[in-house]
Amino acid sequence: MADRALLRTGALVGLLFMTQSLVGQVAVRVQSSQWEEFPLVKKIGLYQTPLVSRAWLDRDMPKLAELEARSMRYEMACGKDDLYGQPCVLGTAEKPSYSLGDIDYLLTQAQKNCPVLVISHGYTPTILQSRPTEWSGFMDPPTSLDTWATINERFAQEWKNKNYTNSYVEVWNEPDLTDGFFTGTVDDYLNIYEAAAPAVRKGYADIKVGGPSGAFSGWHQSLVDRVKAKNLPLDFLSGHAYGPDYAWQLDAMRNALTRLGRNEAEMLLTEYSPYAPADYQKDGPVEHAEAAMTFFNALPGMLERTDLTHVNWAQYIDPGFYVGDKLGLIDCESGSRKALFNAFKLYGMMPADRCKMTIVDGSVKGMASASADCVAAVMWNTASDEQQLTLTLDEIPFTKGTLEVYHIDEGHNSWYETKKGTLVASRSELVDVADGTIHVEDVVRSRGVCFVRIVADGASDLFPQVKFCKIIRTHQWFPKRTNTASYALFDPKTWTVRLSSNKEASGRALVGIEVQNLPRILNVQGLTNTSVRRRNLNSTLNIRLDYQNKEGEYAKSVLYHGGVYTASRSSLLPWGTKRVPDEVVEVEDLNNFFIDVSAYKPADASGRVLISFEMEAVGTGVKQNFQLTRGSATVVEEVPDAMSGDGCAHPEVIYNLSGQRISCPERGINIIRHPDGSVRKVRVLR
Repeated sequence: MADRALLRTGALVGLLFMTQSLVGQVAVRVQSSQWEEFPLVKKIGLYQTPLVSRAWLDRDMPKLAELEARSMRYEMACGKDDLYGQPCVLGTAEKPSYSLGDIDYLLTQAQKNCPVLVISHGYTPTILQSRPTEWSGFMDPPTSLDTWATINERFAQEWKNKNYTNSYVEVWNEPDLTDGFFTGTVDDYLNIYEAAAPAVRKGYADIKVGGPSGAFSGWHQSLVDRVKAKNLPLDFLSGHAYGPDYAWQLDAMRNALTRLGRNEAEMLLTEYSPYAPADYQKDGPVEHAEAAMTFFNALPGMLERTDLTHVNWAQYIDPGFYVGDKLGLIDCESGSRKALFNAFKLYGMMPADRCKMTIVDGSVKGMASASADCVAAVMWNTASDEQQLTLTLDEIPFTKGTLEVYHIDEGHNSWYETKKGTLVASRSELVDVADGTIHVEDVVRSRGVCFVRIVADGASDLFPQVKFCKIIRTHQWFPKRTNTASYALFDPKTWTVRLSSNKEASGRALVGIEVQNLPRILNVQGLTNTSVRRRNLNSTLNIRLDYQNKEGEYAKSVLYHGGVYTASRSSLLPWGTKRVPDEVVEVEDLNNFFIDVSAYKPADASGRVLISFEMEAVGTGVKQNFQLTRGSATVVEEVPDAMSGDGCAHPEVIYNLSGQRISCPERGINIIRHPDGSVRKVRVLR
């Protein structure tokens, strides 16, 4: 069937469709300049099993570059010695040895495109099995918890040596699935966790450790109670869900984390598929085009739970050693990209900042997002009837762009039906949008997806990687675990932080990023949906740097704000120095300034800095974005009649013409006082 017509203000810009009977009609309007909850952040990552071969990894790991996934989970499967990377623990219980090369290869390949790794430490290595000659021996509790702890410490040291930063370790995999992965009791698992978690922390202090990676929800509370009783490390709870409903698992983890009382603790859904086992078999729905629709249909509930930091979709490559299971994004036999892969790719092609979408009539659902260079909308049809689509993209922020239309349905971009896996646009052409509006007439086919995107003429890489330092780990803050709470989201690829007060007038959105090897100058660019005003003494919008000394303690801090800050505020930072800032700098424009990282750095600084972004008590519905990039060298010219002294020392204090102390020279006139008492005036040209 020919593609439907693309119309802009009555002018034909596409090919006309052949006439056919259409059952439903739907009108969709996107208002690109109006931000809405919740952002389309790329927290939907992937899960890879050890049911692969090295040849498949070589063939398919490079395809991760096509997706905007931020995390990859890998299940090590110790003790299942017939699988990839096993046996990785050799020797004896008294003197274990290790062979981690294959696992390191997989993790290193994954990390090239997925900066966050989730590594499952399980199961019982053969040297600790009570039934080493039986295949199911891996399911038994280890015969020596001391050796189990030693093994976990050694694994963690390996991850540290391989520079797997900003990552997670799960202790075991689905121990509550006692007929599949564990023969012990809940107390047996708690003993396993109690031995492993401190050992992981000892081996790699910066990696996050948690569990129980539950198939069900009954063991979360038991783990929390043991952690509280023994004061054990627990940076996150993790669980799994298969089938369309995942809320039960997330609600159970939320309740357990609330009881834990650690606001930094995270929630991870480390295995998820909307299909139950009966539907992810060979030739089942998961292989068909409709899997793309099911993918998009699952996203809104995940996005609105902003305390859900990562989701790992099951699975990346088909688990080929189990011939019946075909729930991967990639067909294991041919390496072909399935419809589900292409749905992931389309989602990655959407900007993160969600904008207003209004849908009138029909069975179509959708989401839209926009940036300065791109407006995108995805619509999916949950019904068995085709829906004729009239789409209006309004308030487009550029005057000319390339309009692209993609479909995923039985006739398009679904390998199972068409044997063509590579994503191909139905239409792509340059169009004029001088009035900021374009109209598209198309169709969303039965249980299919229609994706429309317009990209500004001349725009190239829409989501470039920003890399200027080493990210050690992130610090989250969840004082309220609800869908209406304030939140802070950090994207490690683009170095973008998104703060929102959501529905909390006095809520606190806070995130910290612990880093090493910062450049001297950081460029800060921001964007907000409204003016930010002070409502009470705790009201603030700020960026703060805490500096670690060579003894490993955070000893000094500086806070930058644009006018919304009170020195007497009672809210303290839960990390860093955990006290009021040592220095406070008010900048003229918090959405456009430079930070001189060296300006307040203590003499005994270790090189590690904790950068925090905070918004508190600013009213409901306030959204603020910040992006950090490496700052360029400042170009100055002297103002000769204002110089005194020899002017040869390094600057100590910098002021603008209003007499305000600033961190580094800003565009315009700056007054610089040197340690020798000399003062000079410079004009910053750029």
